[in-house]
Order: sequence, then structure tokens, then C-alpha cells
Amino acid sequence: MQTVSSAKQTARLAAICLICALLAPWALADDAEPTQRMLTFNGFGTLGVAHSSEHRADYTFDNLQPKGAGRSSDWSPEVDTRLGGQLTANFTPQWSAVLQVVSEYRWNNTYDPFVSWANVKYAFTPDFSVRVGRIALASFLESDSRRVGYSNITARPPIEVYRLLALKESDGIDAVYRTHFDGMTNSTTVLFGKRTVTNTRGIDVHSTHVAGLFDTLEFGATTLHGAYQVRNVDNQAPSLGRFMSLGISHDPGNWFMASEWVKAVNFDGKGVRVDRLGWYINGGVRIGNFSPYATWSELLPTTPTGTTPAGQRTLAPGVRWDLAHNVDLKLQYDMVRLADQSYGTLQNVKAGTPKGGKVNVLSLVADFVF
Repeated sequence: MQTVSSAKQTARLAAICLICALLAPWALADDAEPTQRMLTFNGFGTLGVAHSSEHRADYTFDNLQPKGAGRSSDWSPEVDTRLGGQLTANFTPQWSAVLQVVSEYRWNNTYDPFVSWANVKYAFTPDFSVRVGRIALASFLESDSRRVGYSNITARPPIEVYRLLALKESDGIDAVYRTHFDGMTNSTTVLFGKRTVTNTRGIDVHSTHVAGLFDTLEFGATTLHGAYQVRNVDNQAPSLGRFMSLGISHDPGNWFMASEWVKAVNFDGKGVRVDRLGWYINGGVRIGNFSPYATWSELLPTTPTGTTPAGQRTLAPGVRWDLAHNVDLKLQYDMVRLADQSYGTLQNVKAGTPKGGKVNVLSLVADFVF
């Protein structure tokens, strides 16, 4: 069972999210102006609950969440509930800055707010810019919006893919260059930096010499994305970690699809290389204000390590209902099949729990932006 303190924090954040969801349409309408302000504030949030059929372990969205649905809570708000705000300052046509603060369930069993983005940007031209500060890593198709539930069709990005990289931001510098040709836009980003992430045991994991190359090609309703990233991680031996991804999305309006493939290469504490692959394919249609969809995803290890592999596959049908301007409701049912002799991505597993088998997760979320 969750602690009284955690329950109070969850209830407080849920109340704030609910108020924001109710006020979102009016707040957005009042703020709509054709001219650009020097200072602009935007907010986003999700109020969600998830129920798992496995009561001896926890289903979580992020591997930095210590608890989730199942063993700790019959109906868990921690999996998806969050609230965020973003302040953008446009000082001149060249100079701008952004600050994003997020409150979500974290490694220390709290919803303590933290700074997810904080950077200054200088645009040498409309197509070439440099940013310095805390910058989102463009590792996935949905990197910039993975925390903005309203921007995502599904209740959450597939965990078989998006859990493979706990590093979401970098403290450093990046440069973005865009080219335009034949109705296409290509954006290439080069990034250097570092970042510290605290795991669920309260241990700081330092990633240094983070270097990434990211590319996005957009034409019509189609987006292609690729990423390659290397870094040194201090709890590994050797310290080198690598990550690569390829993704595509197509959304002409009345239907949509997306797919991503990722590979993560790390080393365990004994110097054994551990390769993991993740992929998913998602698709659906829009019928009025309703968008039924389904996602098929899989996580699998590709190198024998002598230890239990973390593998699983999931079929997740769901439906999104856009019930008001910038407010949606989603209902999703994840049917998770754990790999043989594996707990998959389950956390907080009770001793003696059988490995493998099936886990079913029912999620209900309300997303909003304002």
C-alpha cells in the first residue's frame, strides 16, 4: 500500500490537474491573440489511474518510478499523473529562452517539481540556431511530447521502447540546421553535454560526454526520425553506452500510424555487454471525436548474459475521446506477455513470484493543455 504522505501528494496533484483540465478550454480561449508576446506561458497535465492484474509486482511507465499499479496500489495514479508548465521568452527575433518545470511521480516517492528544460537559444538565421542549457534529447519520435499526454494518441508511449533510455535531457549545447527542398523539411541536430539521473535506489548515475546526432525529415503528413547517441556512464564497466533509433509516423487526418525501432547497448557491472531491442507499431482511425487505436510492441534482449533477460511483448487496444477543446479522455487495455524466466519491466517484485506469464493493465487518463 502507498504511504499516507504519498497518498496526500497524489491527491493534491490530482486535484490541481482536475482544476486545470476544467479551466483549460476557457484559459486557452482568453489567451488566443494573433500577435506574439514576449513572455508566453503554457501548461499541460494528465490525471490518470491504472490497474494491474499482477498483485505481486508493480507496473510502471518509467524505470525511475519506484512503485506503480499492482503490488503497491490496486488503482495507481502514480503511473501517468503529472503536471507541467512552460515559460517561453522571445526577447528579439534572434534571442529566446525556455523554462519547463514538471511535477510527476519520481524516484524518491514524491511529486517534487523539477526543471526538465532550461535553455537559451540564439538563431543566426531562421534555419540555424544554437541552444545552451538543459535540452531535451531527441532520442524518439515523441521525445519533446512524451510527458504531454494530450499530444500522444495513446495513454502513454510504449514502455517496451521508451524505457530503454532513462536519460531524457542533457545539460550542454546543441545546434540545429534546417534545409528545405521540394516541399520537404530536414532538421539535423548535433548535441554535446552531460546529465545525472537518480535511480530508484537513490543512487546518482552520472552520464558524461553525451554526444548525439539526430535527424528529422518531414514531408506532407509523414515524419521520419533517426537518432544516434553515445555517452559514458559511471556505473558501467566499460562506461560506454550507445543508443540508436529509427521511427516513422504518418497522419493524414482520418487515420494514423507510427512505428519505431530502438537499440540500446550497455555493460553490466561485470563488463558483460548487454544489447536490447525494442519496437512497436501503432495505428488507428478518427471517427468524429473518437479515435480507436491499437499498439503492438516488444522488448527483447539480443545477447546472452547469464542472467534473467528483461523481455516482454504487449498488445494494447484503446480509444481516445476528444471531449472538449484541448481536453481528452483515454481508455487503454494492455495485454502484456512476459518472456520465459523473466519479469519483463515489472518492478518491486515480491520474492517467490513466478516468472513469465501474463499481466493485464487497464488505464484511464484525462489529458489537457492550456
